[in-house]
Amino acid sequence: MKKLLSISSLIFTFSILTIMLSCKSDCEGEGYLKLTNNSNNTVQRMMIDGINYGSLDPGESESISLPAGEHEFQLVGISGGAGCSPAKVIIVECETQGFSCSN
Repeated sequence: MKKLLSISSLIFTFSILTIMLSCKSDCEGEGYLKLTNNSNNTVQRMMIDGINYGSLDPGESESISLPAGEHEFQLVGISGGAGCSPAKVIIVECETQGFSCSN
């Protein structure tokens, strides 16, 4: 009887752990790209996959939720200053990838 109870407890514990691990990710296939404008005098437009996500003043940061996978992004100078060259990033589900521009 004790052996049967022990096996049942083991199965129950394994089931609970499996459910907990499968519910761990609430990111729904998305991660984040954190862009930071470290320039002194340039307002930067955040372009990701050809879409404008707004602008960043000097010293500002913005985290943008994106689907997991590869994305192309660029901070483009819009107030007479230089921007940063286009770059590619791989967004991993539930993780944040960071990039700063200091031009």
